[in-house]
Amino acid sequence: MAKKNFWDKVFFWRQFHSERLMENISFIFFIGVLGLLYIGNSHYAEKQARTIRKEEAKVQSLKREHMQVLSTLMHEKKHTRIESEVKSLGLAPPQSRPYRIVVK
Repeated sequence: MAKKNFWDKVFFWRQFHSERLMENISFIFFIGVLGLLYIGNSHYAEKQARTIRKEEAKVQSLKREHMQVLSTLMHEKKHTRIESEVKSLGLAPPQSRPYRIVVK
């Protein structure tokens, strides 16, 4: 008899009646829905984190490209660089200062 009481304590759900289970079925269903929402939300958050990491890598790549283009542009805009390109076209800097027109 002692063994029977021990196993009755271990498997305590045998003591519940189906009426009590049916009274709480809405609560059990609610907890299940909350669990599904939690799992779905965690999967969605992980997917968004992966997407963000991919986009951050693209942004870093574009930032490096932007800095390279900006550096090239700054090099092309140097006065000496422009002067050498203009000389190859046959143009020369003016020998005298420009005239100023004064209107009285």
